[in-house]
Amino acid sequence: MKHYNWVLAVKNDLVAIEKKRLRAEVLALRRALSKTAIACESEHITRQICTWAYYRAARTVMLFVSMPDEVDMEQLIWHALRSGKIVCIPYLSERYGDMEAARISGLNELVAGRLGIREPKKEEAMLVPPDSLDLIIVPGVAYDFAGRRCGMGAGYYDRFLRRARNAVWAGVALQCQLVSKVPCDEHDYAVQYVISSKEIRKCGEGKM
Repeated sequence: MKHYNWVLAVKNDLVAIEKKRLRAEVLALRRALSKTAIACESEHITRQICTWAYYRAARTVMLFVSMPDEVDMEQLIWHALRSGKIVCIPYLSERYGDMEAARISGLNELVAGRLGIREPKKEEAMLVPPDSLDLIIVPGVAYDFAGRRCGMGAGYYDRFLRRARNAVWAGVALQCQLVSKVPCDEHDYAVQYVISSKEIRKCGEGKM
């Protein structure tokens, strides 16, 4: 057992090193993109999602408020609200690494929260049970077409997705964020679909 634990620890350390390298490499590419390029890809991604059967059928969706160099979700958020869907975004818990889904009725009600990410005011947050979500659009630093995801490293989505088993999980990515293989370990969860400006690709499901 001690030998197994040692081997597992070494493997996890190597995966962490590879993820760190990949994260730095892809973030550099993403941050070098112009606002125009990001806006163009984001528009194509939004159009694909708006006509996607899973999105159209979903009653309760979890989206995210984008950072400046991420796929822009603003138009999709407004589309979902106008379509009468229950729209949620991440709400970071007091405990580092944990988050909840908070319902919103617009973007103007949001304030800067932990890590500088916009979210509802603490006293106004309306939390939605993760198992009631139909569709979750997941951000990431890098994706491959097996659905493996490299995030920012805090594990928020890995912890959250295990509580949202009834939802379809779909990652969104700019072209520079698509790689041949994302290193993963036993704690990582894969998305079921990866959505880029070119296609919606079905991939692996569940825990890798």
